[in-house]
Amino acid sequence: MRPLFFFFVLFLSCAHAFPTAPRLSGAQLLFQFQQDPRYAKGYLAGVADAAQGRLWCDTGRVKSVELDGIVIAGIKALPEPARQGDAARLAVAILASRFPCPHPPKNGRLK
Repeated sequence: MRPLFFFFVLFLSCAHAFPTAPRLSGAQLLFQFQQDPRYAKGYLAGVADAAQGRLWCDTGRVKSVELDGIVIAGIKALPEPARQGDAARLAVAILASRFPCPHPPKNGRLK
């Protein structure tokens, strides 16, 4: 039992030693958008839906295909090192700068 406990403690101490890589970077999202637009559009729809109303606010006048274009253009405009950041955070930051909410976010932050 004691070796198992030692292994568990060692595992937990190493688990936070390395920062986790993003599931999808901005550069990878741009690549996916060129290779398989359906995947990229689905990803962006999920990110936008998860943050809508908290971190960015839909005006009701913009179509989802336009939102995709805004986010993709925004990521393309970033310098290459910035594109290596988490695609979801980049997308939300772009949407929040373009479509801010009239009230500050309650449960979420842009960081």
